[in-house]
Amino acid sequence: MSAISPTASVCGDFVPQPCVSYTNCTMSGFIHNWTEFCCQPASVQDTRSAMLAVIGMVGITGTVCNIITISSFLYMYCFPQRIRTKFGQEFSMITEDPIFFLILHLSFCDLLYCISGLPTYWVVYYHGYFPYSEAMCKYSAFFRNTLAYADFNTLSLISGCFAWRRGRGRPHNQRYGRWPFLGFILAIWIFSICLSSIVLTEVCGKFGYDAVHGKCHIIECEKCSENSTFTCPPGGVIIMTGVGVPFMIVLVSYGLVYKSLREADLNHETRSQQQSVMILTVCYFIFILPIAIIEWLPEAVSNRAFISVSIYLCYWFVYVVNFFIYVIFWRRIRTVIILMMQDLVEVLGLKTQSRSDEAEDSITWWNSLQKLDQNH
Repeated sequence: MSAISPTASVCGDFVPQPCVSYTNCTMSGFIHNWTEFCCQPASVQDTRSAMLAVIGMVGITGTVCNIITISSFLYMYCFPQRIRTKFGQEFSMITEDPIFFLILHLSFCDLLYCISGLPTYWVVYYHGYFPYSEAMCKYSAFFRNTLAYADFNTLSLISGCFAWRRGRGRPHNQRYGRWPFLGFILAIWIFSICLSSIVLTEVCGKFGYDAVHGKCHIIECEKCSENSTFTCPPGGVIIMTGVGVPFMIVLVSYGLVYKSLREADLNHETRSQQQSVMILTVCYFIFILPIAIIEWLPEAVSNRAFISVSIYLCYWFVYVVNFFIYVIFWRRIRTVIILMMQDLVEVLGLKTQSRSDEAEDSITWWNSLQKLDQNH
């Protein structure tokens, strides 16, 4: 006689229904010996260990790599004179390009997702339910989705700027000022917050605990709201707007810029920057688009657990992939990371300068002072 699992004996005939937010799967309606076992489908429970390992690995790696990326970008932007004097390197071609701020913002969004978005998945898979209030469940899903939309739209704006620059025949060294691009970043956040607020205010869909997928999520229904005649599910509407529109912008932009990029006589630095972002964009949409598959698969599909782990592994990796692309394909970024690490080691006193190094630094500083005296 086969043993009866605790889940089967406690949950009985309970089957999670779509279009329902289960308060009992949060601490707001916690039921002892029921919430722990009945708030996730069997396929999610079977992959709990794998999901926790994947989330932990991506979260830690993504946090470290994005901190290194952001630090290196800020290092070459804030300390150009120190880099020029100490290492004889010049990065003004990168830092004076306004698109630099968009690339920096992309890494910032990735970092925020790794330190605040991924942990909300981890606690659900670890406990089998959301161990905080229902309101916290809704707002964590809201913030996580907002970060994802800001990430995708930043990438589409970068590709659009490249296409606009190439289409108008603007040289790389022509500057447009940083303020318009900082305004674009502000507009991205306003758009992302407004898009997530559509669900938060229940204009179309609602956030809550989705027991069908076993996480805090957009509650899937056949209509946007109870009084709506629009039959497209809210998740489809939001994904189409937050992911589909940026994807079309990227597709059109790089379709326009690809031919001119191959034929143009660009310097090596400009070409490596644009190729890195193009490769990053391809990776983003390879990892992101399949996420719709698992969201629409019914629970009865065989091997759903394996499909879920595989797709979410690819999706979460998107928040760390930019670091590896920059290091592999963007030589100047690889250089500045090495210089930053060398400088940091010396500043922390982990490496002492030799007398020859000190003498060389003194000569460099003396020559710099002489040039300043001559200019004045």
